[in-house]
Amino acid sequence: MKFLFYFLSFALTLGYLLLFEYNAKLKKFKYAKQIFAGVLIALFIVRYFCLYRDFSIKNVYGMHFNDIDMLPYLGIDKFSSILLLIADFLSLTMFVTASMSLFFGKMRYVDAFIKYVFPIGSVLCLIFVEKIHDVLAVHILVANGAYEDYFDSRFLYMAMLMTECGAYLAVSVNKWREQIAEGYYKDKRNFAVKHFLIGIAVGLCMLAATMPAYFLQFTFGKLPGTTYAYDLNPTHRIFVYLMFVIPLSMYFILRNRDEKVIRFALIYLSVGTMITFSADYSYKTLTDISTWPFHLCNTAMYVVPICLIFKWKKLFYFTYFLNVFGAILAMLMPNYSETQNLLSYGFVRFWINHWCAFFFPLLIVALGQFTRPNIKLFGASMLWFFVYYVLVLFLNVYFTALGKESDYFFINSTFIADKLGSWAKQLFNLSASFTIGGIEFVFHPLYQLLYYVSYIILGFGMWFVYELFFSISAEHRELQGKLKKIRLDKYAALSKLNGRSIEEPMDPNSGTTLVLNNFSKRYGTNKYYSVHDVSLTVYGGEIFGFLGPNGAGKSTIIKSIVGIQPITEGSISVCGYDCAMQPVMSKRQIGYVPDHYALYEKLTGREYINYIADIFEVSKEDRDARISEYVRLFELEESIDSQIKTYSHGMKQKITIISALVHNPKIWILDEPLTGLDPTSIFQVKECMRRHAAEGNIVFFSSHLIDVVEKLCDRIGIIRKGELQCVKTLEEIESQSSLEQFYMKTIGETVAEKPVDQSMKVFAK
Repeated sequence: MKFLFYFLSFALTLGYLLLFEYNAKLKKFKYAKQIFAGVLIALFIVRYFCLYRDFSIKNVYGMHFNDIDMLPYLGIDKFSSILLLIADFLSLTMFVTASMSLFFGKMRYVDAFIKYVFPIGSVLCLIFVEKIHDVLAVHILVANGAYEDYFDSRFLYMAMLMTECGAYLAVSVNKWREQIAEGYYKDKRNFAVKHFLIGIAVGLCMLAATMPAYFLQFTFGKLPGTTYAYDLNPTHRIFVYLMFVIPLSMYFILRNRDEKVIRFALIYLSVGTMITFSADYSYKTLTDISTWPFHLCNTAMYVVPICLIFKWKKLFYFTYFLNVFGAILAMLMPNYSETQNLLSYGFVRFWINHWCAFFFPLLIVALGQFTRPNIKLFGASMLWFFVYYVLVLFLNVYFTALGKESDYFFINSTFIADKLGSWAKQLFNLSASFTIGGIEFVFHPLYQLLYYVSYIILGFGMWFVYELFFSISAEHRELQGKLKKIRLDKYAALSKLNGRSIEEPMDPNSGTTLVLNNFSKRYGTNKYYSVHDVSLTVYGGEIFGFLGPNGAGKSTIIKSIVGIQPITEGSISVCGYDCAMQPVMSKRQIGYVPDHYALYEKLTGREYINYIADIFEVSKEDRDARISEYVRLFELEESIDSQIKTYSHGMKQKITIISALVHNPKIWILDEPLTGLDPTSIFQVKECMRRHAAEGNIVFFSSHLIDVVEKLCDRIGIIRKGELQCVKTLEEIESQSSLEQFYMKTIGETVAEKPVDQSMKVFAK
């Protein structure tokens, strides 16, 4: 009979492979692999949860109270028992990996695990399929008086497991076939030691995620001595610390991975731990509501994978706000025996459950699978919590009245009250009861109401703690993204330079130019562009004026040119240097005067300018000459050596301008430089702009003072709602109308003809 099953497994493997090959060539069934995965999932559920009627899988195997040293009494040697245990372990791992890989497709290290581990696991399962049940299960089931039932299902079990093994072998062989066809084994880089070591690490993590809770006790036996984890003793604290170490380690491992890898890892871990946690349950559990996992942390083992797989946000935030805090309390006040052995099934299952309930929701948000919640989602979660609380309150009272011990959420006993003191126990003892249909329902209204309110308040407080960590996480991810982009831009620049130094311009023939080529800017995840498809070239010797209403995009363009903000699309070139790929060399060509200066006001004006000169590596001779020149121009002789905090607004603006010019930049960019200045200061700044442009440099500035732009600029650009409307010389504009009328017409406004203010003419000269 056994050989018949082996033949069945071989035939199924061959059939699966032919199906994969047929579908790969004809591409006839778009969802063939997903359907195959669905069948595999259904098969596993029947075998794991439904095959033994009243018995859960842990009772079938008997591994939750046996260990290897007991196996000789059950008629099996230790070596075979180790292989048997590995086969059982790998059957879980292979199921989760195979079913998920059929949905996710190609992933380097998961594919390697499938290729090398699946054949070993499948062969072990095929060899030991009889021993798993003929040795272990028969003793457990005979003791429970179900010997005949066991043999009725024995051959069905063998058929189902061999069918699964055939599927696993087919998936493995198919991976080999695909990679051979793609030339994977011809590329020596795929066999680097680094990939080998990473592959081993990934494989160990995948095994750990699906480790049965009875594995440690069955393998190593119970720990001798009196080492227990209770009442925050040193051993207990180690397990509490691990609730932070595990998620932080996972975060740093996954934070730089792509979306597909992160999603696979989180679903794999949640599904794997859910299955191992479910070893206590059989299909019979569903027929008796008193055995359902209504404990809050128990529900998390099922809610989290469901939310991840189906992206159910509202259900996720319920577990986020409630399970995390509940798991913390449970780990600080565990409800297992004070003498629970550290390797026992119950102990391991408890910590797997509560570690996952604690860190999964936080890790999922930290890795960007769900957004950080807001107060509206908190309110919705509290509404669901009210429904849950009322449900378990009623179930506790109802099951207790029927003689079934029930204490969901620990609101029907003094478990929590004992830890809070005598006042809590006295409050619990204030009970109210009534009888319906001969059944007495006993409540503890004040205690249970206070419990509910306190939990909401503490949960709300913990939310702010989570937000602190998420803020750190978000900033860290943003920094990592920027560093990654800098590295990629540098490699791209070196490739384009084709052997030339990174300090050489990308376009050596560009001269003194500022070029925006199809530049677009979008902030964050906003689908709308702040600036869209702007192309513009400014040449040496020009004073270029940039006009537009508030919020039109002037400052956005300027900040992207100087490197304060990243470029979304297109490119910006400064004197031939690409701003994205050569940011340092680009900045060396630029002097920038922002619309809101920020100076170190405890320094003197001279000290601050020298500080900026140090950054740009300006020689002492050059900086001294330029400082003297600009100090005379701006009439700062008497105040240059005073602290900046004693300066007026105009004097601070002049120091900002001098510091922007101390390295003699080829491109001088000013954002609203004349705002708030007196007439004398305006004249001095304009004179400085003319002199700098006359030396062959570019002066690029934005302003709202149209009359100043009209008298000062060679060309102007007008931007409206993020789009460049026109670029024209003053001669082209004034041949048709005044600049003011042209500007108003361009931005879609109308203005009546009016005489020019003569006082403004004085300032504009």
